[in-house]
Amino acid sequence: MKVNPLHLIKSLLVEANTDKIGSLAIYDSKIIQKFVDNPNFPFLVSFPRTGSHWLRMVMELYFEKPSLVRVFYYKDCQDYLTLHTHDMNLDIYRKNVIYLYREPAPTVYSQMMYEKEDTRNLERVKYWSTLYGKHLAKWLIEETETEKKTIVRYENLVKDMAAEFSKVTEHFEMQIDVDKLQRSTEQVSKQEVKKKTTHDPQVINRSGSYEISRKEFLQNNSELIGDLVLEQNHQLQQYFI
Repeated sequence: MKVNPLHLIKSLLVEANTDKIGSLAIYDSKIIQKFVDNPNFPFLVSFPRTGSHWLRMVMELYFEKPSLVRVFYYKDCQDYLTLHTHDMNLDIYRKNVIYLYREPAPTVYSQMMYEKEDTRNLERVKYWSTLYGKHLAKWLIEETETEKKTIVRYENLVKDMAAEFSKVTEHFEMQIDVDKLQRSTEQVSKQEVKKKTTHDPQVINRSGSYEISRKEFLQNNSELIGDLVLEQNHQLQQYFI
Protein backbone atom coordinates (compact mmCIF):
# COMPACT_ATOMS: atom_id res chain seq x y z
CA MET A 1 0.00 0.00 0.00
CA LYS A 2 1.30 3.48 -0.83
CA VAL A 3 -0.31 5.13 2.18
CA ASN A 4 2.15 6.15 4.88
CA PRO A 5 0.52 4.97 8.14
CA LEU A 6 2.53 7.32 10.33
CA HIS A 7 1.65 10.33 8.16
CA LEU A 8 -2.00 9.32 8.18
CA ILE A 9 -2.09 8.89 11.96
CA LYS A 10 -0.56 12.31 12.53
CA SER A 11 -3.11 13.99 10.25
CA LEU A 12 -6.00 12.18 11.92
CA LEU A 13 -4.87 13.13 15.41
CA VAL A 14 -4.76 16.79 14.44
CA GLU A 15 -8.45 16.57 13.51
CA ALA A 16 -9.50 14.52 16.54
CA ASN A 17 -10.51 17.11 19.13
CA THR A 18 -12.01 15.78 22.35
CA ASP A 19 -15.72 16.24 22.90
CA LYS A 20 -16.91 14.57 26.10
CA ILE A 21 -20.59 15.37 25.50
CA GLY A 22 -21.30 14.76 21.86
CA SER A 23 -18.68 12.35 20.60
CA LEU A 24 -15.40 10.70 21.47
CA ALA A 25 -12.13 11.20 19.58
CA ILE A 26 -9.74 8.26 19.38
CA TYR A 27 -6.28 9.62 20.15
CA ASP A 28 -4.38 6.38 20.79
CA SER A 29 -1.99 5.97 17.85
CA LYS A 30 -1.52 2.29 18.71
CA ILE A 31 -5.22 1.64 18.21
CA ILE A 32 -5.23 3.50 14.91
CA GLN A 33 -2.03 1.81 13.76
CA LYS A 34 -3.49 -1.62 14.52
CA PHE A 35 -6.30 -1.09 12.02
CA VAL A 36 -4.32 0.89 9.45
CA ASP A 37 -1.72 -1.88 9.31
CA ASN A 38 -4.40 -4.30 8.17
CA PRO A 39 -4.42 -3.80 4.38
CA ASN A 40 -7.98 -5.11 4.14
CA PHE A 41 -9.44 -2.76 6.75
CA PRO A 42 -11.98 -0.53 4.97
CA PHE A 43 -11.45 3.20 4.60
CA LEU A 44 -14.32 5.65 4.15
CA VAL A 45 -12.95 8.42 1.94
CA SER A 46 -14.71 11.71 1.28
CA PHE A 47 -13.84 15.27 0.37
CA PRO A 48 -14.82 17.72 3.14
CA ARG A 49 -18.45 18.88 3.24
CA THR A 50 -19.89 15.91 1.39
CA GLY A 51 -22.03 14.52 4.23
CA SER A 52 -19.57 12.24 5.98
CA HIS A 53 -20.66 13.10 9.54
CA TRP A 54 -24.26 12.20 8.71
CA LEU A 55 -23.30 8.99 6.92
CA ARG A 56 -20.87 7.88 9.65
CA MET A 57 -23.51 8.41 12.33
CA VAL A 58 -26.10 6.41 10.39
CA MET A 59 -23.54 3.67 9.72
CA GLU A 60 -22.56 3.52 13.37
CA LEU A 61 -26.15 3.10 14.52
CA TYR A 62 -26.97 0.63 11.77
CA PHE A 63 -23.90 -1.61 12.13
CA GLU A 64 -23.63 -0.98 15.88
CA LYS A 65 -19.94 -0.28 15.43
CA PRO A 66 -18.14 3.09 15.19
CA SER A 67 -15.60 4.38 12.71
CA LEU A 68 -12.18 5.73 13.49
CA VAL A 69 -11.28 8.36 14.52
CA ARG A 70 -14.51 9.73 16.01
CA VAL A 71 -17.12 7.71 17.89
CA PHE A 72 -20.64 9.09 18.19
CA TYR A 73 -22.63 6.37 19.97
CA TYR A 74 -20.76 3.15 20.80
CA LYS A 75 -18.09 4.73 22.96
CA ASP A 76 -17.12 1.50 24.74
CA CYS A 77 -16.61 -0.45 21.53
CA GLN A 78 -13.11 -1.81 20.92
CA ASP A 79 -13.69 -2.72 17.29
CA TYR A 80 -14.21 -0.36 14.37
CA LEU A 81 -16.14 -0.47 11.12
CA THR A 82 -14.04 1.84 8.96
CA LEU A 83 -11.49 4.62 9.16
CA HIS A 84 -12.62 7.94 7.73
CA THR A 85 -10.21 10.24 5.94
CA HIS A 86 -10.57 13.24 3.61
CA ASP A 87 -7.37 12.35 1.69
CA MET A 88 -6.68 16.04 1.06
CA ASN A 89 -3.11 15.31 -0.05
CA LEU A 90 -4.30 12.64 -2.48
CA ASP A 91 -1.67 10.26 -1.15
CA ILE A 92 -3.85 7.51 0.31
CA TYR A 93 -4.26 4.20 -1.51
CA ARG A 94 -6.08 1.24 0.00
CA LYS A 95 -7.44 -2.13 -1.07
CA ASN A 96 -10.84 -1.64 0.55
CA VAL A 97 -12.65 1.70 0.14
CA ILE A 98 -16.08 3.28 0.38
CA TYR A 99 -16.04 6.60 -1.46
CA LEU A 100 -18.65 9.26 -0.71
CA TYR A 101 -19.08 12.14 -3.14
CA ARG A 102 -21.45 15.05 -3.69
CA GLU A 103 -22.43 17.54 -6.40
CA PRO A 104 -19.43 19.90 -6.85
CA ALA A 105 -21.00 23.37 -6.58
CA PRO A 106 -22.71 22.83 -3.18
CA THR A 107 -19.53 21.15 -1.94
CA VAL A 108 -17.34 24.08 -2.94
CA TYR A 109 -19.73 26.59 -1.40
CA SER A 110 -19.95 24.65 1.86
CA GLN A 111 -16.18 24.25 2.05
CA MET A 112 -15.55 27.95 1.46
CA MET A 113 -18.07 28.89 4.12
CA TYR A 114 -16.49 26.39 6.49
CA GLU A 115 -13.06 27.94 5.89
CA LYS A 116 -14.58 31.44 6.30
CA GLU A 117 -13.51 32.45 2.82
CA ASP A 118 -15.11 35.09 0.62
CA THR A 119 -17.39 33.15 -1.73
CA ARG A 120 -17.12 36.03 -4.24
CA ASN A 121 -13.39 35.42 -4.62
CA LEU A 122 -13.15 33.63 -7.96
CA GLU A 123 -9.56 32.54 -7.37
CA ARG A 124 -10.62 30.64 -4.26
CA VAL A 125 -13.66 29.23 -6.05
CA LYS A 126 -11.32 27.98 -8.77
CA TYR A 127 -8.89 26.58 -6.20
CA TRP A 128 -11.48 24.48 -4.40
CA SER A 129 -13.18 23.42 -7.64
CA THR A 130 -9.89 22.18 -9.09
CA LEU A 131 -8.93 20.39 -5.88
CA TYR A 132 -12.30 18.65 -5.66
CA GLY A 133 -12.07 17.76 -9.34
CA LYS A 134 -8.71 16.08 -8.72
CA HIS A 135 -10.18 14.25 -5.72
CA LEU A 136 -13.12 13.01 -7.77
CA ALA A 137 -10.91 12.05 -10.70
CA LYS A 138 -8.63 10.01 -8.45
CA TRP A 139 -11.29 8.09 -6.57
CA LEU A 140 -13.97 7.72 -9.24
CA ILE A 141 -11.78 7.00 -12.26
CA GLU A 142 -8.00 6.99 -12.05
CA GLU A 143 -6.80 5.06 -9.01
CA THR A 144 -6.12 1.35 -9.54
CA GLU A 145 -5.08 0.22 -6.06
CA THR A 146 -8.48 -0.73 -4.68
CA GLU A 147 -9.59 -4.32 -4.94
CA LYS A 148 -12.96 -3.61 -3.34
CA LYS A 149 -14.56 -0.19 -3.81
CA THR A 150 -18.09 1.05 -3.29
CA ILE A 151 -19.15 4.49 -4.56
CA VAL A 152 -21.93 6.30 -2.71
CA ARG A 153 -23.47 9.62 -3.74
CA TYR A 154 -24.81 12.05 -1.13
CA GLU A 155 -27.74 13.20 -3.27
CA ASN A 156 -28.83 9.60 -3.78
CA LEU A 157 -28.76 8.99 -0.02
CA VAL A 158 -31.07 11.97 0.42
CA LYS A 159 -33.37 10.88 -2.41
CA ASP A 160 -33.60 7.15 -1.66
CA MET A 161 -31.68 6.19 1.45
CA ALA A 162 -32.50 2.49 1.33
CA ALA A 163 -31.42 2.03 -2.29
CA GLU A 164 -28.14 3.91 -1.89
CA PHE A 165 -27.29 2.59 1.58
CA SER A 166 -27.77 -0.95 0.32
CA LYS A 167 -24.47 -0.44 -1.51
CA VAL A 168 -22.83 0.02 1.89
CA THR A 169 -24.40 -3.10 3.37
CA GLU A 170 -23.39 -5.07 0.27
CA HIS A 171 -19.84 -3.78 0.74
CA PHE A 172 -19.86 -5.52 4.13
CA GLU A 173 -21.54 -8.58 2.58
CA MET A 174 -24.79 -8.04 4.44
CA GLN A 175 -28.38 -7.75 3.28
CA ILE A 176 -30.05 -4.48 4.12
CA ASP A 177 -32.53 -4.30 6.99
CA VAL A 178 -34.81 -1.49 5.82
CA ASP A 179 -36.57 -1.11 9.16
CA LYS A 180 -33.29 -0.82 11.06
CA LEU A 181 -32.00 1.66 8.52
CA GLN A 182 -35.11 3.77 8.89
CA ARG A 183 -34.72 3.86 12.66
CA SER A 184 -31.07 4.81 12.33
CA THR A 185 -31.77 7.51 9.76
CA GLU A 186 -34.63 9.01 11.76
CA GLN A 187 -32.35 9.34 14.76
CA VAL A 188 -29.68 11.22 12.82
CA SER A 189 -31.50 14.50 12.22
CA LYS A 190 -29.69 17.79 11.61
CA GLN A 191 -30.26 18.61 15.27
CA GLU A 192 -28.67 15.28 16.22
CA VAL A 193 -25.65 15.87 14.01
CA LYS A 194 -25.21 19.32 15.55
CA LYS A 195 -25.47 17.86 19.06
CA LYS A 196 -22.90 15.17 18.28
CA THR A 197 -20.44 17.56 16.63
CA THR A 198 -19.98 20.22 19.30
CA HIS A 199 -16.24 19.73 18.77
CA ASP A 200 -16.79 21.59 15.47
CA PRO A 201 -19.79 23.98 15.51
CA GLN A 202 -19.45 24.64 11.77
CA VAL A 203 -20.43 21.10 10.76
CA ILE A 204 -24.08 22.21 10.58
CA ASN A 205 -25.06 25.73 9.50
CA ARG A 206 -28.82 26.27 9.52
CA SER A 207 -29.06 30.06 9.32
CA GLY A 208 -31.37 31.71 6.83
CA SER A 209 -28.58 33.92 5.53
CA TYR A 210 -26.52 30.81 4.77
CA GLU A 211 -29.25 29.42 2.50
CA ILE A 212 -29.77 32.76 0.74
CA SER A 213 -26.03 33.09 0.14
CA ARG A 214 -25.86 29.48 -1.00
CA LYS A 215 -28.61 29.97 -3.61
CA GLU A 216 -26.89 33.04 -5.02
CA PHE A 217 -23.53 31.27 -5.11
CA LEU A 218 -24.94 28.29 -6.99
CA GLN A 219 -26.65 30.53 -9.53
CA ASN A 220 -23.43 32.43 -10.20
CA ASN A 221 -20.85 29.66 -10.05
CA SER A 222 -22.32 26.22 -10.80
CA GLU A 223 -21.34 26.27 -14.48
CA LEU A 224 -17.79 27.46 -13.76
CA ILE A 225 -17.30 24.87 -11.03
CA GLY A 226 -18.66 22.10 -13.22
CA ASP A 227 -16.30 23.05 -16.05
CA LEU A 228 -13.29 23.16 -13.74
CA VAL A 229 -14.13 19.76 -12.28
CA LEU A 230 -14.50 18.19 -15.73
CA GLU A 231 -11.15 19.69 -16.77
CA GLN A 232 -9.52 17.28 -14.32
CA ASN A 233 -11.04 14.30 -16.11
CA HIS A 234 -13.90 14.51 -18.62
CA GLN A 235 -15.04 11.01 -17.70
CA LEU A 236 -16.43 12.52 -14.48
CA GLN A 237 -19.46 13.67 -16.47
CA GLN A 238 -21.02 10.21 -16.09
CA TYR A 239 -21.14 10.62 -12.32
CA PHE A 240 -23.26 13.76 -12.42
CA ILE A 241 -26.02 12.80 -14.84
